[in-house]
Amino acid sequence: MKKIICPTDFSKAATNAAEFAAIIAGRTGAAITLLHVLHLPMLDTADNALVATEVLGEQHRQAEAKLHGLSHHLVEKYRAQNLQIDYLVKESLLADEVKHLTDTKGYDMVVIGSTGGGNTLEEILVGSNTAAVIDRVKCPVLMVPLKANPAPFQHLVYASNYEKEDGEALQQVLQFAQLFNASVEIVHVSADTSDSAQVKANEFRNRLTQALPGFELAFHQVVHRDEVAGMKGYLTEKNADLLAILKKRRGFFHNIFSQSFSEQLTYQSKLSMHVIHEA
Repeated sequence: MKKIICPTDFSKAATNAAEFAAIIAGRTGAAITLLHVLHLPMLDTADNALVATEVLGEQHRQAEAKLHGLSHHLVEKYRAQNLQIDYLVKESLLADEVKHLTDTKGYDMVVIGSTGGGNTLEEILVGSNTAAVIDRVKCPVLMVPLKANPAPFQHLVYASNYEKEDGEALQQVLQFAQLFNASVEIVHVSADTSDSAQVKANEFRNRLTQALPGFELAFHQVVHRDEVAGMKGYLTEKNADLLAILKKRRGFFHNIFSQSFSEQLTYQSKLSMHVIHEA
């Protein structure tokens, strides 16, 4: 991993995410880019355009000052890690700008807070801006909730539906976990306990074991009629601090970024999520 981009609106959640980006950069040597996006105002007259330009200029200066302050804070706090941090202020929509930068500038990961400034729904796991970024980009996204404690990860859970793409996604997750010497469990939630379901599970395990030689793989099946409730219960019981998922248009947790799902999986708003996109 060489480059991490970390969007910020200077909220507590965004600053918390920047702390996680610093921790990851310290383990990988990656450079961090802090990004703040200014939204262009609606214009209807020349006079309004002039005023908007002046306001936008002042907002740009203020944003640069805040980004400089945040960079200084991270460098001082993680001094031993010799962080490389720069920052950008752009006039765009957040998801559009992050997609453009990750597509053209070689960023390996997006680290983003899960709520925005002034959001009264801070107990909801996924905010609209965060969901939009995850939906647009192709690189992995680490989504950090407000109450997550900035510290190296210890226990990762990969949510699997026995997809053939799980092998490639898991390789990324396992390599990420090695940065922290963290444990990884591959967890499947199923209401089906039939012999055929067990055969499918065994075939999946054998396939992964062959595809990922050199990795110690731990599998667990949760039996529950509701996959969301089953996964939530398991994450709580095992005190996991990171949930990794493969994002597909259809399939397991296809509604992962809907508000109803995030409300169910709030998990005291402490659980970070590592989103791997389908190749």
